[in-house]
Parts: sequence; C-alpha cells; structure tokens
Amino acid sequence: MSGVTLWGMRWLPRSLLAASLLLPLSASAGPDTGVPGRRIAIVVGVSAYDKLPPELQLDSPRTEAARVAAALEQSAGFDEVRLLTDASATSGNLQAVMQEELSKSVVWKDLFLFYFVGQGVGGDYGDPRLLLYDTDPEALETTTFAVKDLAAQMQKWVPASRYVVVTDAAHEGSLNGLVMLGPTGNDWPVIGQQSFIISSAGPRQTAQAGVFSKAFIEGMAGQADTNGDGVITGSELNTFLILAVPNATGGRQLPTVQSKYEPGIEIVDQRKKVAGTEAVVALPTHRLDKVKFALPSGTSQRVQCRETEARACDPSCYLFDVLAGPCTVWATVGGKEYTTTVDALSRGLYRCDVTDDKLGCVSPTVQ
Repeated sequence: MSGVTLWGMRWLPRSLLAASLLLPLSASAGPDTGVPGRRIAIVVGVSAYDKLPPELQLDSPRTEAARVAAALEQSAGFDEVRLLTDASATSGNLQAVMQEELSKSVVWKDLFLFYFVGQGVGGDYGDPRLLLYDTDPEALETTTFAVKDLAAQMQKWVPASRYVVVTDAAHEGSLNGLVMLGPTGNDWPVIGQQSFIISSAGPRQTAQAGVFSKAFIEGMAGQADTNGDGVITGSELNTFLILAVPNATGGRQLPTVQSKYEPGIEIVDQRKKVAGTEAVVALPTHRLDKVKFALPSGTSQRVQCRETEARACDPSCYLFDVLAGPCTVWATVGGKEYTTTVDALSRGLYRCDVTDDKLGCVSPTVQ
C-alpha cells in the first residue's frame, strides 16, 4: 500500500504532523517482494538547526518539505515517501533510512528521489555540503553531508536504476565566513546510468523562499507533462522548472540541471490517470536586453524568438529587447535545412533542444 511514510508511519493529517516528526525510526517492514519498478523518495526539510545562530534559522523548509512529500504521494504516484524534518533530519537518521531500510527494499528497477530544502555551504568554492539538524558550526567538515559522500552512499545503499536529486539550499547569510550557498546541479557527481540532478538556483544565486518547491510540486502534479502522455521525463521537468522559476522571480533565480543527465528518464508515470488534456507550461514574462547568437555550422542561418520576426544570423547576430523563452534557429547543412530550439532565459542560462545533430547546440549569450 503506497503512502508518505514518517519514520515508518503512514501520512498523517496536518494537525498531527508536527508531533509525528519527532517519532523515532521504526523497524522496516522487510524487503519488497512485489513487482519492481516502484518510486521511492526521501524528502528532507530543515528550518530549525540545533546549533546554528538565530539568523540562520529558516521559516519555510519544514512546511515546504511536507508539501513536497504529500504531492509525491498524492499527485505523482510515488509508492513510498519518507519525510524527515528538523530534529528528525539528522545525518545519522538519513544514513539509517538508506542503510537499514531502503537497502533491504529497493531493487534495481526502482527509482529513488532525494529532495532537500535547507541550508548549504561550499557551493561557491568547490566543496558543496548540506547542513542537517545536528550540524555543528565548530566542526563543519564532520557534521555536514558533502554531496560526493551522499552520492556514494545513495549508490551503495539504495541500488536503484534511476536517481533524481533535487536541492534547494541557497539562502542569505554566512557561517564562519562561508556564504550559505549549497550545491548546484553540476556540483554533484554522476549517479548511476540514469539520473536527473537539479538545484533551485544557479551558481552564486540565492533562492526565494517557497518559489522552487511550488514550481516543483506543480510540475510533478502534471503541469510538466507537456505532451499529455501521463509521463514526466527529466527533459520535461527541466523545461518546466527553468521556465516557471525565472518567471516567478523576474529572472533572478535560475534552476540548474546537471549537464550529463538522461533526458528520457521517467520520473513520473501516471499513464493510467491521464485525462486527455495537455498541460500548459507558463512561459517567462521578463525581457532580455540583448541576446547574441553564434551558429556553429551551416549556411542561410536564421533566428526567431518570441514576438520577433525571423532574421538572418550568418554566422552570428544580436537580438535586442527579447522576451525570454524559446527561440528557433534554422540552418542549411549539406543542402538540407535543420532546426534547433533554444530557451534564452537569463545571463548564463539557456537550454538547447537539438532536433538534429547536424546543427548542434546553439549557445546564446545574454547580455
């Protein structure tokens, strides 16, 4: 029977949530003997830190994590969701869930999702770490979870074939002179053969409270399913998030996905519940002052962005006062016309959808 699990318990009414988070870890029910291909998640949200100063306590992660956990079970069809918040979200408890429970139940065809919202450090100097409830400012190296170590433990104790890692750990403030910037998508090592790793913000950006989790919940509930087939792939979720979050923040917060992710990884499969209507992706509303396109190959190159006419771009060109979002690029290679779509979102952030490898990926420069 599926359900959000709080230390071995089923999902509880909101009025009982606060008390349930303090319950000790219960014994595992034993290894799963059902058909492989389940979806399992651990959702971690830390608002209150036992040893951090008052200015680094956060208001929303505990609530955000509870909402994400509920959405995974109720909207995204996850089979098993464990929610760890505040005093339950210690490094020891996180390791215990993976080592003592999931290692006995997860099989290779399963999908494992890890979602974290809370404080992080090291994302700006190459040693990204997540801060758990019991993090000690006087011993950061031994009381934080380095992403390389967490990735290794996931692969060792949770032997899934597909991994999804989501972190929202970029906030205002500093600790011992370190800014509170956790990992971006590319700070994680590659996990398994199929993985999707994304962060709520780009390098050196802080995240607005609640914006990313809201978009993530909406996307996993079906809005990211742009073709309406009941399956949300890594490519679809990435496209939804990198449009929805900048749209909600005026381009100031830009989710970053790991560059080596598997676009076709199936994160949500609700094919039995498809109602036959296509989801709608909210396009950005902010404008870009100037975008430069440099086409890598071909002749008769043209570029067209939202609300602009197609114009020649041979081999490079500038577009001014562009509405952020998808731009289409055409070029003729070997007598045949090829097309690529690229999302120009903000400075340093773009997404390229290569429809044919003859043309390759066009990397726009937003200025």
